[in-house]
Amino acid sequence: MADIARVPDDYRSYTCGAWEARTQHGMSAELLERLTRAGLKYREVDGERRYDGLDLGNLSLHLGLSSVQRMAIRSWGRTWARCRRGTGRHLVRYVPSCPDPGHEGPCRYRFAWPGGQRRQVTLGPLDEPPAVVLDSVPPPPAPAIPDDLAELCHEIARLRFFLLAEPIRWDARFMRSTGISDCGGSSTLLLHGAKRLGYQTRRSFGLLLAEPFSTPHHWADIQIDGEWVPLDPMTMNALARWSTAVPDDIPVTTPLTGIVSRISGRWVPPVRHGTMQPRVSYLTEYHVDGSTE
Repeated sequence: MADIARVPDDYRSYTCGAWEARTQHGMSAELLERLTRAGLKYREVDGERRYDGLDLGNLSLHLGLSSVQRMAIRSWGRTWARCRRGTGRHLVRYVPSCPDPGHEGPCRYRFAWPGGQRRQVTLGPLDEPPAVVLDSVPPPPAPAIPDDLAELCHEIARLRFFLLAEPIRWDARFMRSTGISDCGGSSTLLLHGAKRLGYQTRRSFGLLLAEPFSTPHHWADIQIDGEWVPLDPMTMNALARWSTAVPDDIPVTTPLTGIVSRISGRWVPPVRHGTMQPRVSYLTEYHVDGSTE
């Protein structure tokens, strides 16, 4: 609760009731009541308590509850372990929800694919959304991480993984004062720190591949021995802590090679519908030798 209290109230959105707390975050009514008495913030809306979804997600994750957040991290870990065992391919299908239901004509979407591709697709109500196929092969041996960069990675790995609202996730002062961050903020700190040490860096936005759903993700690419190495020490620390597929003593300097697929050097809407950004799921299957695993 102490870390939850460090998030300014201005960044909360009170949209989740007891049903969402139970079905999405694994919180029983009794636990939710106990947390409320301990200071979890809420608002009364139409006679029902409404909570901030990020607060609930962070509490469920750090309390070890069976939640969508915990399941997502475990699925990331399974992808990390699998891509080191053999070859295969991920089939990622972008499944958008029309943000303007009832408009005339079919939906016209613009998709941003991994690899920097852009594609325009027209979809009717019964059309299957398009998919991109991404080869999965065991990553080559990673170059040795220099001592100064490794020290920076260990410093950033000490940040506690939190889900944060967009306006605050990039605030370096907030991250340093509270010790909490998400992938966007921690990758920014790594980029700035590595650049100060003299490394060539680039920001990356793309997908962290996993079944059944991949996840949009930010990470830092650092050039080492002439190659771009995807580093994300805070996420590696989270995988070691919360995924049984990843050894708990794995170095936080381990690259994310094989489980991330780059879309752009900055955040871009993965899907556009006219001038609007629709909600989208990244339905993902893994195939080995032509069959789904």
